[in-house]
Amino acid sequence: MEIPAFTDPHGRPFWFCRLDAIDRATHELDRRDAAREMLEALGDEAARHAYRIDQLVEEAISSSVLEGATLTTRAEAKEIIRDGRKPGSHGERMVVNNYKAMVQLLTTTGRDLTVADLLEIHAVLGADSLDVPDAAGRLRRPAEPVRVEDAQTGDVWFTPPPAQTLPALLDSMLAFANSGGSEPFVHPLVRAIVLHFWMAYLHPFVDGNGRMARALFYWQLLRSGYDFAQYLSISGPIDRSRRSYYLAFAYTETDDGDLTYFLLHQLSVLRRATGELVEHLKDRSARLVHLTNAVRGTKSLNHRQQAALMFVIRNPHLGLTVNGHGNSHSISYLTARKDLQELEAGGYLARVRVGRTDRYLPRDNLTSLKRPG
Repeated sequence: MEIPAFTDPHGRPFWFCRLDAIDRATHELDRRDAAREMLEALGDEAARHAYRIDQLVEEAISSSVLEGATLTTRAEAKEIIRDGRKPGSHGERMVVNNYKAMVQLLTTTGRDLTVADLLEIHAVLGADSLDVPDAAGRLRRPAEPVRVEDAQTGDVWFTPPPAQTLPALLDSMLAFANSGGSEPFVHPLVRAIVLHFWMAYLHPFVDGNGRMARALFYWQLLRSGYDFAQYLSISGPIDRSRRSYYLAFAYTETDDGDLTYFLLHQLSVLRRATGELVEHLKDRSARLVHLTNAVRGTKSLNHRQQAALMFVIRNPHLGLTVNGHGNSHSISYLTARKDLQELEAGGYLARVRVGRTDRYLPRDNLTSLKRPG
């Protein structure tokens, strides 16, 4: 099956084979009620929102590492994003920019995407983090030749289309992206993967093309109604097997535009990422049940303190305030403060000053509570 308007510089179309493996993989991903499994594992909306942010941060990190970002630790990179701190290194700047760019791109899923959108997103992604200082937010120029090479041998795998052809080529790509119900029918998962490849193939920017391509993949999935995609990180599985990822590009580019290689690879990545996510959430749900039972069995805590710990276990990013704890149990400010101070002294909670208010957050060792017995 040929992809409408997707051709190489010689006018030859990109296409894929309707293999049983592709039909089976898309069917299984459609049939699997991943969204329901995730909702059950995550619980309330506050927990779902926190997990969405966590996964978006994780994808920003993995996608940046895939493109060469060097980080001290992943945990430190996450804290920089959550705290809104200024990045201290080039790698940290790549991660923060990637996170901001993805957040901005995902706000456009309810409308058609334009070239201006892509340039704006790239400006966010590339701010002070590209090798060419003025390359953020613009297309590559004719005087800026780009080649995709083997990092070890230096062999040129392919040369992207000429810079002067990019405006028309991007218009064709976005027409395909925005016309989900057009003929001939292309399955939404296949469409998202094709867009991933198409953006990388055009290489419209001097740098940042891989990150833009993966972000566009997410945009297409969410636009097509695959809400579970907001919880996924595909760059993690890709990073663990980089060679197969790059070879999938190379096979397509060197075999007369046969996208079957890339489709099969990305469908396997998507299945792996979905399976890992569901298993992780099921494990998280089981741990929450264990911790809840452990808290209930801690005889040294009163019922209000047990309730407070169960709340922060399920809502670790929200924490508790003295007023909030007092209002929840209709007790005085002094009694509420005493409850939380005892939990702090016991090593369960950490007190953090946020503005003018003390907020009590769970300590890491809260997860080491033993099952009562």
